[in-house]
Amino acid sequence: MRDEAAKLGLDVTVEKVTDYAVIAGYGIASTPGIVIDGKVVHAGGLPKPDDVARWLKA
Repeated sequence: MRDEAAKLGLDVTVEKVTDYAVIAGYGIASTPGIVIDGKVVHAGGLPKPDDVARWLKA
């Protein structure tokens, strides 16, 4: 995620969350889950770099 953000000239903070209650609070049942600005954009499986770039641009 950081690599894709750097390519776009964006400064991001990446936080790894391991507390199941926090993860479940986002409605994520399958990890990994990706939340950007409080919105779940992906859950389950590794996303493709193109998808990450698209989410960061939005």
